[in-house]
Amino acid sequence: MKTVFTNYDCVHTFAQRTQNNGRTSNNNIFFEGDKIYSYGYHYELGRFLDDKTILINNEGYSVTTGKHIRLLMGATSQYKQYYKTKTDIDIVYRHTMYLKYWLAKARKPEIYISQIYSLWNSFNEYINERKRNELRKEEKYKELLLFVDSLQEETSIEDLRNWAKEETRKKKDKEKKQLTESLAKFKEYKKDYFRIGDKDYLRLSKCAKFVETSQGVKINVNEAKRYLKLLKSGAIMRGAKIGNYTTISFDKLLRIGCHNISKEEIQHISNLI
Repeated sequence: MKTVFTNYDCVHTFAQRTQNNGRTSNNNIFFEGDKIYSYGYHYELGRFLDDKTILINNEGYSVTTGKHIRLLMGATSQYKQYYKTKTDIDIVYRHTMYLKYWLAKARKPEIYISQIYSLWNSFNEYINERKRNELRKEEKYKELLLFVDSLQEETSIEDLRNWAKEETRKKKDKEKKQLTESLAKFKEYKKDYFRIGDKDYLRLSKCAKFVETSQGVKINVNEAKRYLKLLKSGAIMRGAKIGNYTTISFDKLLRIGCHNISKEEIQHISNLI
């Protein structure tokens, strides 16, 4: 019995269910019994739920895994197909909350409402057909049910917009608090790395020999002095080097590599060295 196949033949042999195992020559795809895998046991590509039904894991993000998913979809088109992104309550919940956020900001809300209803209907179809009624008892399901039902109210979009504004405010308040705490720890040498928001911060090392960034980069203090002198001279900074990093621009922020440094922070470190 042949057990080593091309990708195409391996998936199709699994779909025919004529043998218990098989694999590709490099083990990129292999199957055992009712389950087929992509690049190892950590990624179950699909499994037969019964003789007429297959559950396909379409959550893969890599290009090659995406190809494996499409191969399995095509090879098993004669069966009833379910997809993980429409049957796993955690994924359905995350995706619905993602759509809820964008619905609150949408100029054409009907597009997102349609996607939400489609996902919700597919999820409930799976529950009904597979008799997974226990899923309806989960808190995430109850929250989704209330949200989907609320979309039928005339004020639902306006309520969502108010919700989005409040969520944005809460997020900004949380980031502001985290930034204040992290920056204080960074300046006190209790924390060497953090990234909150779009700005980076500087400090003089304990030994006073380096300028350190909140992204964990160290620049020799003499190199920093040379660069700051050039910066203050009014020279065009684009392309100027400091250590292994190249200046992108200097306007409202100094952009060097992946760093964005404010003028206030530059003045602060300049006073220290």
